[in-house]
Amino acid sequence: MPAIPVNLRANEGCQSQPVPFWDAVWDVDAGAADWALAGPAETQNVGGLQATQAIETAVILCLFTDRYCPPDHPLAKYIEANDPRGWWGDGIDVRTDLGETPLGSLLWLLERSVVTSETAQWAQSLALDALAPMLAQDSVARVDAQASIGPGLNQVNLAVQIYGRDGSKVYDRRFDDLWAQSDAGATPRSFDKNFSYDFG
Repeated sequence: MPAIPVNLRANEGCQSQPVPFWDAVWDVDAGAADWALAGPAETQNVGGLQATQAIETAVILCLFTDRYCPPDHPLAKYIEANDPRGWWGDGIDVRTDLGETPLGSLLWLLERSVVTSETAQWAQSLALDALAPMLAQDSVARVDAQASIGPGLNQVNLAVQIYGRDGSKVYDRRFDDLWAQSDAGATPRSFDKNFSYDFG
């Protein structure tokens, strides 16, 4: 049998491959995320959407996608217009065997709340709950979050830190003014003091 020549390029397969998921890029001024075009450093993604910040994107999706609120949740009574929200994809495929949970957080339930220490405690608890799938899927080793009341007592700020398996901090972002108390005619709501919930 004759030999078949095999030609190899010197650097074939050595270049880094693009991340297949687009980044959600946080705009501090707008308080929202959007996509951005890939920069010149993404040589394998020329003309595409930026795909370099997988952890940042995961945090933004976990925190700022409105998760479905089940009717038995302690904050369910604050659902407005009978809309428990949620992402339609959760009704199709949530793989609990892979550590998946419904996408997003219940932070949206606090949007019109009076800013109190209880509101900040809820925000911190809901943020940690939303970020828990990153731990369950072994994407990160540790997640910390702190919610604090901002200046003027009319906003809640959230800080998130994420650590890799080697203990190093791989993510650290502060989201200022998760929501400000609305003074455009909507009545802020207070929490009912007659419930108990494990913020554990």
